Amino acid sequence: MKNLSVKLSQIFNKNKLLVYLLLLGFLLRLFLSIQIYSGDVNNHIAWGYDIYNFGTQGVYSREFFSRYGTLPPTYPPIPLYLFTASYVIFELAYKTSWSLNSSVQMFPSNLIFFFEDQDTLPAFLKLPGIFSDLLLAGVVYFFTKKILGSKDNKFPLIASSLILFNPAFFYNSSFWGQIESIPLSFLLLSIYLLLFSKRNFLSTLFFVLAIITKQTTIIFIPIFAIVFFKKHGMSKSIKSAIFSLLVFWLSFFPFFKEGNILTFPFETYLNKIQTGSGSIFVTDHAFNFWALTTGLGKIEDTQILYLLNFRTWGYIIFFVFLGIILINLIKAKSDRSVLLALFLTSLAAFLFLTRMHERYLLQALPFLLLMGVKSRKLLWTFAFMSVFYFLNLYHNWWAPRIPVFVKLLSSNLFINTLIVILMAVFFVYLIKYPKEIGGKK
Repeated sequence: MKNLSVKLSQIFNKNKLLVYLLLLGFLLRLFLSIQIYSGDVNNHIAWGYDIYNFGTQGVYSREFFSRYGTLPPTYPPIPLYLFTASYVIFELAYKTSWSLNSSVQMFPSNLIFFFEDQDTLPAFLKLPGIFSDLLLAGVVYFFTKKILGSKDNKFPLIASSLILFNPAFFYNSSFWGQIESIPLSFLLLSIYLLLFSKRNFLSTLFFVLAIITKQTTIIFIPIFAIVFFKKHGMSKSIKSAIFSLLVFWLSFFPFFKEGNILTFPFETYLNKIQTGSGSIFVTDHAFNFWALTTGLGKIEDTQILYLLNFRTWGYIIFFVFLGIILINLIKAKSDRSVLLALFLTSLAAFLFLTRMHERYLLQALPFLLLMGVKSRKLLWTFAFMSVFYFLNLYHNWWAPRIPVFVKLLSSNLFINTLIVILMAVFFVYLIKYPKEIGGKK
């Protein structure tokens, strides 16, 4: 215990400024968390409340809409555990405050009104996303230190700050109450361990945690598999795949109630999670290729466009670009090519797959930021994409209402211009950048 205390003290002293930055980022998010929340948080509350009161078994088959007026769970197991834990923490804090208020004369009674405020319970459900923002900033800090070595002691702090104080991140987690940063922090930690350590099973574990946190991370499986194979060979790759399947299956086990227990996790993921978000539209408010060509109207992606439906065209376009990205990755010798592949895959999915939500672009940003560690000119692209992402989120909610933003984002010309620039970014990075870094160590 004494050795652990000494070690933690040494880590703190070496990274004191990072700890202060994380604390500032946390306080900012706590303040924002109690201001307002999106309607999606009502789903999170209902899922956590239901599991807390009735257990996990069969939760994916319960009638949430008739009981709570919310969607049934559309997330894999990890968020459901986190929402339940957040709800339990709120219940404990609320009951404890009542108990102390009754027994301790000096207890501040106004705290009871705080817990009964309509924004307080949702704020507790935002905690997983808030802490994941902090984890993501920490991983970016150590990732940057690895890339730079001892050459620069300031830029790792700058890189973390570009996560912590970037509206693209805190608006998503603390204001909206979304969870994109949770799978993203797991994914980035997995890639960090894969590139800079020999802890291959720990890297695999964090990658699987990303998969069982949100289905948007499925697109990265080919990249992880290729890099893992190049680093560790066939034997460890097979063991890693078996380990992944086991962790995936075990994560769903508490939710099983009836049917085939062996196939239940895969059937649930495919039929109730992957396709169960409720979106059936060509674009679900994402400023992407489909918004540019068809607008932001509610057009179902099953409609036919030149013999095939929109959804099939989306898959074809995405997989063509993914194939190009993977070929470049296989040929490349530089670790920076991994970050490029992750960035381009994220961006290709956002631009060309149908049923895209506006918030799914977030997972491209940390990889672009880390690419800018050695090529600082890329930080201009990071700045543009951060603003783009924030404006896309804001366009769907208008909170807080800022007249100049509302006017700008009410213009189709302005939105289409943003999309054209983003598509230009994609093609420039797809065509030009692999040649710059592909052969360099």
